[in-house]
Amino acid sequence: MKNSFLLKTYIIVILSLVLVSCTNPKEVINIDITAFMYGDEINQTVEVSMNGEYNTKEHSFIGSLVIGDEIKLEHVTFSPGSGLISYNESTRSYLGQILFDYESLNFSIEITDQDLYQQLTQSNNGGDKRITITITSPANNLEDAKRINAELKDKKLPLEK
Repeated sequence: MKNSFLLKTYIIVILSLVLVSCTNPKEVINIDITAFMYGDEINQTVEVSMNGEYNTKEHSFIGSLVIGDEIKLEHVTFSPGSGLISYNESTRSYLGQILFDYESLNFSIEITDQDLYQQLTQSNNGGDKRITITITSPANNLEDAKRINAELKDKKLPLEK
């Protein structure tokens, strides 16, 4: 009788492990929201869309990013706290750092790519490599954007937990 109980327990544990290992760690992300974009030459709201799959096990995103009506990046990837990478055919571009909270879907992108900077501001600012634009969501003003950016910077990254 004791062996029967152990056998049943063993089978239940094995089946549970199989079910857990078969679950899909990818979650669909569809964000369409107003964000606030700010920097030395710009302070305004902008519509942002982020659509793709977030792998909750590896803490990584693969999908698309649209900023306003002009910027459409079809293939982007990132892990929270790391670089936002855009792919256009065989060209790989580092756009800047992204902070992302999967639970709240809050994000803050610190854009350092000069081409993207020029597209967003219609200015080249002399090609200054230190110039950045930050896009933070959800935010409708500079105060909210800076607060959310600071909260995301203070939050532990998923891989640090």
